[in-house]
Amino acid sequence: MAPSAINVVVAGGTGDLGKHISKNLLSTVYRPNQVNRVVVLSRDDSSPIAQELKALGAEIHTGPVTTDTLKGIDVVINAWGFTVPGDIKNALVKTAVEAGVKVYFPSEFGVEPHLLDIEAKIFQSKVAQANYAREVGKGSLKVIELYNGGFLGQIGLYAPAIGIDIPNRTVTSVGEGSATVRVSLTSERDIAYSAVRLAIRAAQDPSSVADQVRISGTSTSWSHLAELLSKETGAEFEVKEVSDAPFREKIEEGDFVAALRYSYGKGHVDLTTGTSNELVNPGEELWKWETVEEYVKKTKGLSAA
Repeated sequence: MAPSAINVVVAGGTGDLGKHISKNLLSTVYRPNQVNRVVVLSRDDSSPIAQELKALGAEIHTGPVTTDTLKGIDVVINAWGFTVPGDIKNALVKTAVEAGVKVYFPSEFGVEPHLLDIEAKIFQSKVAQANYAREVGKGSLKVIELYNGGFLGQIGLYAPAIGIDIPNRTVTSVGEGSATVRVSLTSERDIAYSAVRLAIRAAQDPSSVADQVRISGTSTSWSHLAELLSKETGAEFEVKEVSDAPFREKIEEGDFVAALRYSYGKGHVDLTTGTSNELVNPGEELWKWETVEEYVKKTKGLSAA
């Protein structure tokens, strides 16, 4: 007998990452056999993306989240960004437990904090959110931390902030020897594909998915990225390394970007070993992971990101 189709809530399901998760859940790949209801928590049900998701079959919920909202829901995927206060995230998971939700994904995608040698507030909040979910769940709630390294799309969107200077053709990494350190990057699409696969699997058998899951869609080093940019643009990119000391000071002040760049340079965002890539996408039979080479080419050397 085939497993029952699951009901899923996506918090922040119209956001940068959430919209990819929502669309994947609503696709004919999973509906109607594996996914039944898709409820999207959003602040604005009149936005173009909310209307698009609604047309695909999503239920858009804009009011307070109560146990009635989550009644009959099997999985909650929290795709709220780090700007959403922790107490709001805690309230969501508490309500999920009260409503009998089986599986919960904290909103802390990206960098895995357990690998870091620094205490950055933004990364420590990831640990706090997951710990709180397990504490209130008391064993009845499967909590899955999904870590993907960096977001592939962000190397284009936030290039200057992370040391990629397209106009001046320089790529700057943080720390001695950091230019050749590998950094895992995963596209928002591939994160969404993975989250949905894990959600369905865990709803059917929670023990079949680890508490902490790593994926790595692609990886690069800053020196390799400079080579790709040089090839794509036809202009030579210079690779620079800067001391990590000033970044450590900024991290103590709560600077998220400084913490991210420091982590890149130290190898803390290299998730290429021990991944669950084969669990979610065996042999790449379900989809092809987007590579950094493809992304650089698609964005015309990051200029069209």
